[in-house]
Amino acid sequence: MNRDIKVTDLELKILQQIWTLQSNPTVSAIREHWSESEKPGYTTILKTLQKMEKKGIVGHTKDGKQYAYFSKVSKERITDNRLGTIISRIFSGNKISFAEHFIDTNQFSAAELGELKELISRKEQEEKAANQSDCEGDEK
Repeated sequence: MNRDIKVTDLELKILQQIWTLQSNPTVSAIREHWSESEKPGYTTILKTLQKMEKKGIVGHTKDGKQYAYFSKVSKERITDNRLGTIISRIFSGNKISFAEHFIDTNQFSAAELGELKELISRKEQEEKAANQSDCEGDEK
């Protein structure tokens, strides 16, 4: 499958429904659980799922007379791809500028700031451990 997965906004909303419902939903179930007041029509969702299947993003199984759909890509993979595109195109690949913008334009509670600090600390420890194992490998 193509590493660079491009999904439209509607495809992303459908994937979010599939990930949330976790039970290989039918078109009707996807439409029934749509979170926005303006639901797309049954046929719109069906045609979009058919396009997504051709792109290798979803698959289906037969559920009586209907098809039940499942995601072939993880939420993490789509998130990584979308964020990578944003960082590349808007921030010229500069992750620090992206992080600075994210922090400057959002409100955080003390607990959320603590979680961010913990994430940074954990990442520092991972990098430190990776660098130590690289140095040990060089010495052999």
